[in-house]
Amino acid sequence: MESLPIEHAGRPVTRQMANDWVFREYLRMALAGLAIISTLGLGWLVLTHQPLPLGDLRSSALATVVFCLLVIACMTYVQRVPVLSFPSLLLVVTFMFTCSPLLLYQFQGQAAFRDWEWVDVRSTLVAMPVIALAFSSFLLGTMLTRTPEPSDDAPPVSQHDHVHVDERILRGLGYALYAVAALLIVASTITGGALTYAIDGGYHAFHGAKRAGQISQLAGVSLARLLPWSLLILTATSKDRRSRTIVVLLAIPALAVMLGIGDRSGPLAAVIMIACGLFLRGSRISLMRSLAVAVLVAFLMPAILNLRTVPISQWSGAVLGMAATNQVEATNTYREDFLGGFLITTSGSYQTLMATVKVVPQEESYHYGSDYLSSLVVALPFRNLLLDPFDLDIRSFPPSQWVLSYLAPGRTAGPGYLQVAEAYLQFGAIGVIILYVLLGWGLTRLWRYVSTKSWDARTVAFSLIVMSETLIWVRNSSALFVRALTWGWLIVYLAPALIRGRAGRSDARAIAQAEASEP
Repeated sequence: MESLPIEHAGRPVTRQMANDWVFREYLRMALAGLAIISTLGLGWLVLTHQPLPLGDLRSSALATVVFCLLVIACMTYVQRVPVLSFPSLLLVVTFMFTCSPLLLYQFQGQAAFRDWEWVDVRSTLVAMPVIALAFSSFLLGTMLTRTPEPSDDAPPVSQHDHVHVDERILRGLGYALYAVAALLIVASTITGGALTYAIDGGYHAFHGAKRAGQISQLAGVSLARLLPWSLLILTATSKDRRSRTIVVLLAIPALAVMLGIGDRSGPLAAVIMIACGLFLRGSRISLMRSLAVAVLVAFLMPAILNLRTVPISQWSGAVLGMAATNQVEATNTYREDFLGGFLITTSGSYQTLMATVKVVPQEESYHYGSDYLSSLVVALPFRNLLLDPFDLDIRSFPPSQWVLSYLAPGRTAGPGYLQVAEAYLQFGAIGVIILYVLLGWGLTRLWRYVSTKSWDARTVAFSLIVMSETLIWVRNSSALFVRALTWGWLIVYLAPALIRGRAGRSDARAIAQAEASEP
């Protein structure tokens, strides 16, 4: 029977589309109820420090992996969000860094943990309900947002002149940030800093010099923030094929430099968000192209790790080929296949969650939000000018260093940290539930908002920066995330407004002078 058109908010919508929306709304409410039940049950296991009631490590690991995949599938189907949407991306990246060792264990058994500093089977089991609790809470948060109503119309396009002026200013600012970052990196390298350490000594020499303060902060900020942010701003201001091509061409050398120093989180998050931004701005990125981006990221993860052992000056076609095929000796991925190499490179962060649930709250009490509060202070622009007179050290022992004192005492660098581990460290099960309910609800709402305002380059640019830093936060602590949000807002919103205001005053003075000069 042919679908009959009905009216919805003045737009033609078929009866089938309306029925589908009603079905998904009922399904959303049903999933919200199931998410509440699973969240309460998993929360009780976390509170009582108990593993999943499945007996052995293999069964518990498989159950955790399957549960997290089901959450991803249910969320994307009910909310009808693409693979490159904000909520989908966070869940997928969180799955990578939490469930990779559990998936690897299905193939390799105890050998999956061979590169860890130490393995505590009991804590590994107890950490699995924490992961499942995070996914269940995220699902609950997404189900608090109504599914998108049926509509055939494209998002409205703004005709406000000041919006288009700000977009031009913002694009110029993106070019300026890219140029300044490139000049700072080149100047620092010529004078013996920045890339010089990576060229001569590789990843460890570069980051050792960075920790020792031998690399200027401007060069470090250019590599970690200005380069990727400039690309995201240029992506957000791309309206045609030519401007998108420019973004891709500029991204190649920028990402090559960031990957060359062994950085994974920043450039890979930038790759993902450039694809997401192009999708928001109208590029046709199909499911297959989205999967191609995912394969590229999965390929680069072990390849970058393999290249960390070789200084840039020694790179060659043969070395790059060995890195791409996991044939570099003295690496964790040596002689692994594609899937094994990827899972190994994303498995290490699980150690931080294992160590956290082992010692908290048995040996050390919860931090009760102190790390989040210190992140807010660290995010203050020019905070050193405010705090130096008081001789205060707000963040002398961040969570990544705190957990390293248990995993490998005496070391200065480790496997980073985990967003879910930090939430547990602050408030236990309650912290995990609150954080991931807010992330599920907030990212779903943000995606809906930015999708309907995709014509506003400022909204897209700031949202891409926020999401890029959120993806980096998955395997890090909150300090970098909060600081990035502060500076991202200043760059995307405040700077163009100040430039536009100054240009407007200059134009007004020019007009006044012209009128005054008339006879």
